[in-house]
Amino acid sequence: MFILFTLILFFDGAAIHFHRTGKIALWLSGIVMGVLSPILGYSFVFVFWQLSKTFDPSSTHEGAAYAGVFIFLGLLANAIIFFIIGLIIKIINHFKSNKINV
Repeated sequence: MFILFTLILFFDGAAIHFHRTGKIALWLSGIVMGVLSPILGYSFVFVFWQLSKTFDPSSTHEGAAYAGVFIFLGLLANAIIFFIIGLIIKIINHFKSNKINV
C-alpha cells in the first residue's frame, strides 16, 4: 500500500505541477500515466516475484503477482480519473471562451 500511495502522490503531484505551469494538460497527463501504469505494474510483479523466490523457494508466489496487479490497477484507475477530469476542464474552458451572446 505504501508503494501505491507513494507512486500516486508522485504522479499526481507531477501532473498538477505541469498543469498549473501550462506545460502539459491534465488529460494528456492521464494518458501518460495510463501508458506508464502497465510498465510499472509488471516491473513490481517481477521484483516482488524475485523477492518471494528468494525468501521462500517452496511457495507458489501468487501473492507477489497479486501485489503487482493491485499496484497496476490503482495507478490505472488514477490515470483514468485524471484523463476524465482533464477532459471536463477542457470542455468547460472551451465553452467559457466561446460564449454566445443571445
